[in-house]
Amino acid sequence: MDQPDTLNPQLSLPITLTIRDGRPILVRHIRPDDAGRLVDLFWCLSSETRWRRFFVPLDHVDPDLVWKTAQRLAAIDSAREVALVAVIEQQGQETIIAVARFASDRAGEPGAECSIVVRDDYHGLGLGTQMFNLLIQAARQRNLRQLVLLTQCDNLATLALVQHTNVPHTVQLSSGYYEIHLELTHEA
Repeated sequence: MDQPDTLNPQLSLPITLTIRDGRPILVRHIRPDDAGRLVDLFWCLSSETRWRRFFVPLDHVDPDLVWKTAQRLAAIDSAREVALVAVIEQQGQETIIAVARFASDRAGEPGAECSIVVRDDYHGLGLGTQMFNLLIQAARQRNLRQLVLLTQCDNLATLALVQHTNVPHTVQLSSGYYEIHLELTHEA
């Protein structure tokens, strides 16, 4: 299957996306056994990509902290979180190359914070846009009315990603960051 229909509120995973260079990419829900794959993804990210995703420099982070964080991020609370992973097969093993997620503070809230990260060697191939569209579908399927994305003011890739969704949104400047509110009550 090529790109998913972004207007379809029903999201059935796993799904195979096709990126711009023609390679197929499998997208599925995260599983607790993905913790090691999340660690591998983290160490494959450039310093800039880590900073753009986590908002702090992480070049000299403790590997134990990376492991514990990966375990927490892989074992989601499905009542308030969704995490999608894009995977490829490398050397006979599944490798995560992108993660898109949202989480609410409490189950049943009308909105959630979201984030996305794509491994550097997959930047510019449309994977982030397709993953973000899938995340929006998942949010709509859960009847969320809003997703909130925080990004640096100079993060042109994330700003372009939001524009490509065609979802109504507002942007607020907050402490040197853009807080982007995507309004999901309207179909794109």
